Amino acid sequence: MTPNDDMSIVSLLARSKKRVSVLKSLEKEDKIPSKISKDIHDNSNHVSKYLKTLKEAELVECLNEDDKRYRFYSITDKGKYYLDKVEKEYSDD
Repeated sequence: MTPNDDMSIVSLLARSKKRVSVLKSLEKEDKIPSKISKDIHDNSNHVSKYLKTLKEAELVECLNEDDKRYRFYSITDKGKYYLDKVEKEYSDD
């Protein structure tokens, strides 16, 4: 991974607190989008878009891609790394 790739992912997360919230929601257990939606107080359509973006960045993975209705998502090791990085370096504290 190049420094530019690294900063692209940091930027992706730093620009959207909701994406960070999705990753936080998946830290403790794998979940379906409707459960994530309840956890982060956002609608399912938005959560699906966040998940798509996070999946493209390899920060989350779908555990049962073939299932059309009840897809479980999990945070990847890469997702955990960047979540930790963004929380430490870019938190509003």
